[in-house]
Amino acid sequence: MPTIPSFTRLLGSLTIGLLTTAALTTAARASEFPQKPITFVVPFAAGGSLDILARTLGETLREDLGQPILISNRPGAGSTVGARAVASAPADGYTLFITSGSAFGYAHRLVQNMTLRLEDFAPVAAVAVNPSVVIASQGVPADSLASLVQHVQANPGVVSFCTTGVNGLNHLQLEMLKAETVAKTGKPFEVSHVPYNGLAPAMIAIRRQDVQACTLPYTALVRNLAGKELKILAVQSPKRLPGLPDVPTTGEQGYPGMDANDAYVNIAAPRGTPPEVISRLESALRRAMSDPVLLKRLAELDIQAVFLDAKATGAWLAKDVARLERVISDADLKPGN
Repeated sequence: MPTIPSFTRLLGSLTIGLLTTAALTTAARASEFPQKPITFVVPFAAGGSLDILARTLGETLREDLGQPILISNRPGAGSTVGARAVASAPADGYTLFITSGSAFGYAHRLVQNMTLRLEDFAPVAAVAVNPSVVIASQGVPADSLASLVQHVQANPGVVSFCTTGVNGLNHLQLEMLKAETVAKTGKPFEVSHVPYNGLAPAMIAIRRQDVQACTLPYTALVRNLAGKELKILAVQSPKRLPGLPDVPTTGEQGYPGMDANDAYVNIAAPRGTPPEVISRLESALRRAMSDPVLLKRLAELDIQAVFLDAKATGAWLAKDVARLERVISDADLKPGN
């Protein structure tokens, strides 16, 4: 029978051995991932800015990860159709959510039977800044945010105002505009809200003048149509955009509360995804966002590339959810509205 000291040494050796085995197993799982294609779930229709970004980024990631990146467009219900699909997927890193903003973190406040919370997802990284703009069709007698407000107030309830989806970020931006207009002018901003499932159908609608104005994500498509089929009236960002140097920000036009509407394009996995898999994905995304070919392509698309790691992305998401929950409360928005 071993003595007590000998038994203690044996137990210590076994513990070290088990820890070493666990560490090696973890490292092996990280080095082996991925073994099959990875799917990006995009919560908007094909053809929009987020869809284009996901496909462009996927091409670069394929080289690093050695597996194709598949795109699954799941639009609807303020991005919650896509969020549910990811949250219910196996937590193995093969199904990822790529979205603009933090709607999946506050959607339980706005969507019936939505039980998901921000903590049901594991942030991986943020890869771009997606600012929004206020635009109007050529038929609207407005060349600034102030003149659009004046036109709406002179024609209450007449102007159709589109967004990329009911209870999504652009809808909340419209609610902010309503609130700030009342605070600034003392009069309401009464428009007919027309939500679409993503940027592409919204752009079709305003080009056909089915709607008169919109708050939408900014893309090269928006810029290229300016002066022809639409007017860009304001940028919802703290500073002017490089692609739109002559378009003032909302703050410059007296609506400073809307300047915080830059949204990070972020990628998340289901809660419970192994940390080593998150780390592998985060590292691949870090390398992708320093690739000169990808950066050049994104610049051509007027997409502002950035990189935030998993920790920084999680911090931004938490802050943005808190900010937008205040908007929801102030506008008294209810599930199903």
